[in-house]
Amino acid sequence: MARFFVCSDIHEAESRLEMYLANQSAIDTVIVCGDLEMEVYDVEEIIRRYTSRSIDIRFVRGNCDVFFSSSAKVPDQITVTLTPKHRALVTHGHLYRANRELMAYAAKENHCNIVIYGHTHIPLDKEEYGIRFLNPGSVRDGSYMIIETDGNGDMEVTLN
Repeated sequence: MARFFVCSDIHEAESRLEMYLANQSAIDTVIVCGDLEMEVYDVEEIIRRYTSRSIDIRFVRGNCDVFFSSSAKVPDQITVTLTPKHRALVTHGHLYRANRELMAYAAKENHCNIVIYGHTHIPLDKEEYGIRFLNPGSVRDGSYMIIETDGNGDMEVTLN
C-alpha cells in the first residue's frame, strides 16, 4: 500500500502547501506537476519539513517555472509506476495545451494508463480515450489530490 500526495500550480503559495502537508500522514511520494514559481529546493525543503527527510519527491516543470534556475534540470514529463496495474505519465500539461486527446496519445506512447497533469487549475478525475486523467487543481486556489493504492494494485483517488 502506498500514499501519493499530488499537487500542482503552487504559484508561491507556500503557506497553503505547508497547511495541506501538515494535515496528511504516512505520505510515501509527493508528485508536483509544475508551476512552483519558486526554487525547486525551497519546495523540497517544505515537503521534507512536513513529511520525512527520505520521502520520494517527483517534479515536472511548468510554464511559469522557466524563470527559476533550479528548474532547468527538472524534466517536462516523467512516468511514475503507481501500482503494478497503473503507470502514470506526469506532465504540467502546457506543452499539450492541456488537450486530453494529445496527452492520451503521449500516455499510450509511454505505456501509461493514467495522465497526471496540472496547468488548468481545475480538479479532475475523468476517463477518456482509454486513459484516466487526474488533475489535482491548484495549491494556490485551494486544492490537491491523494492517491492511495492497495496490495491488489487498485487505487483510490481523493480530490481535496
